[in-house]
Amino acid sequence: MKTGLYFVATCFISTFAFWGALSMNNPFPAFAVAFGIWALFLWGYARRSKKLAERRSRERLFEDFMRSKLPNPNR
Repeated sequence: MKTGLYFVATCFISTFAFWGALSMNNPFPAFAVAFGIWALFLWGYARRSKKLAERRSRERLFEDFMRSKLPNPNR
């Protein structure tokens, strides 16, 4: 959900920056804002995905550990 909100905000900011670049004598600052906001979005998405993958890995390891510690009634 948070990623969706970030995506919508990124789209709005970059759209208005590109529209602003159309009417400027020197459009490079507006292009920098538009591409910069996309770079920030992609960087944040990659960081959140990496944290989520690490969390899932830790949870999987913990579940395996707990399975090994449960008493086995067949013994």
